[in-house]
Amino acid sequence: MKVVTKIIIPLFLLFTLSFTLESCSKDEVVEDIEEVIENEEEDEEEEEEDPNAIDPNKIVSINTGSGEGLFYNFWSTRPMVNQTRFNSVNFRNSLDPIRPYVKSYSMVRMMGGRNDNRNNFYKGVDESGNIIVDFRGLITSLKNFMLTGFKPRIVLDNVPWEMSLPRVEDAFGNSKPPNDYGIWRQYVNAYMTALVDEFGLDEVRTWRFRIATEPNFTPNHWRGTRDQFFRHYDITVDEVLKVVPDALVGPGNLLTENAATFTTEIIDHCANGINFATGERGTKMDFFSLSYYEKLDKRELRFEEVVKPYRDKLNSFSQFSNIPFDIQEFGILRGDNGVRGVSLSDGTELGASWYATIADLAYKYDITEIYDWGQELENSDLPTGRRTVTEMFLKLEGGMRMFASHNLSGFTGVIPVAKDGKIYLFAYNHNTTRSSTNAKTIYPRLEGNQISNNTTWKMNEWTIDKDHSVLMNELYSDIRNAGVGEKLNGRIYGNRPSDRFEDGWVNVLNSNLSKYEELSKLAQTVNDSIVSTEDSQLTLKVDLAPHSVKLIELTPE
Repeated sequence: MKVVTKIIIPLFLLFTLSFTLESCSKDEVVEDIEEVIENEEEDEEEEEEDPNAIDPNKIVSINTGSGEGLFYNFWSTRPMVNQTRFNSVNFRNSLDPIRPYVKSYSMVRMMGGRNDNRNNFYKGVDESGNIIVDFRGLITSLKNFMLTGFKPRIVLDNVPWEMSLPRVEDAFGNSKPPNDYGIWRQYVNAYMTALVDEFGLDEVRTWRFRIATEPNFTPNHWRGTRDQFFRHYDITVDEVLKVVPDALVGPGNLLTENAATFTTEIIDHCANGINFATGERGTKMDFFSLSYYEKLDKRELRFEEVVKPYRDKLNSFSQFSNIPFDIQEFGILRGDNGVRGVSLSDGTELGASWYATIADLAYKYDITEIYDWGQELENSDLPTGRRTVTEMFLKLEGGMRMFASHNLSGFTGVIPVAKDGKIYLFAYNHNTTRSSTNAKTIYPRLEGNQISNNTTWKMNEWTIDKDHSVLMNELYSDIRNAGVGEKLNGRIYGNRPSDRFEDGWVNVLNSNLSKYEELSKLAQTVNDSIVSTEDSQLTLKVDLAPHSVKLIELTPE
């Protein structure tokens, strides 16, 4: 249309000006024509750049004078299956690179009943029916753990084998309740007493004690009925509180898959059910937790539909509406090809955009913590895509989230944060298929007192996508080019390449380590650009690749 317009205007002007040639020179006519054309082009350019012409469905309206709550730290607890690893000085030292990202460890199967026969602290009963225990191994492991400076969280499972005979080995050890709850009470009491004697009541009362793991996952974690678990929980809590009266206790993280044998009923029981231990109404519950795992082959993101019923149920009871609500097991369970592996994550830009989406939903539903199995590449300290997202989180931690409204489709969004006089925009675009080409352009529009008080801003931007801040794609290419054997039935793109490749992949990693270190660094894609407000608003154009995360920092000039 522009070309046609430029042709018509000169012809029209020549026809009109032919009547005035006696008073105007040829040069003057040409200059007038060029001026008209130039003005027309400028008008067209101004219309294209007019922010009011932006598709309203692509605008994210941000009120910088609002407050939605803190950008709090939800990412700093990791599960640990074997606490004896902390007895190794080398292992403790190996944790140094992740200290900025971790504050606590949740240690599971700490009471025995393990298939690997660790933690055999229970030694039977004497002739008088009193239990015999040896907690030296427990205390040694925990003392060495405390040298790290992290905070312990203790999971009181499983029941020791000898308390649940005959022995039945399930996927995660003994999942049977004790045959005699009198013996179990003695054991719980002795266990808690050993902790208090060693570390002091003031310290132990700051720890968390979770009773069991996925007790609604039968038989893998609980070979009993729903009400049998309610009884087990009530009795265990009652005995814990005899030793530490204000101990922080909660039920095991509930499985959220279709195999779950019960769901929100445990909340109802703790709120107003008859306590199996005391006969009174209700049971102490200081925190509540779920498991949440994604399956990439399902091409979905279920977080909201999974979490909402539990949040609604907790909110229905005043005593539980504000207790910590955690995801205490979390990750991507299966890869694109439907295969599980040791990996519980995705190491690429897809894993990064997925994690960013989860973060936005976590704040929406007041999820207090999300425990993480690990975000580093196997056999190294190198960050995978999700760890680099966590690096972005550290820049935002402690800031105030601001209100944002939009009609963006799919898993695309912005978390605006005010911190230390700066404004941050955490923007993401996630798609549930790796091959997606669904890139998006969005327009954050900031208004309110923080923007209106300054007309000029310095902008920096960091990006995670296929071409920035991710090493996994290059590593896979290098491993294949090196001719390393590939397990075609193995999980792909997890943070553990050994799921997919034979041992030779480690040589490729070590040979190109400096390259991967550079690739994995959080990439700055805009450096000290100057942007200005117009009519007390600031509208930015943000291009997001199909799996991408951006952090934009705005500093008043």
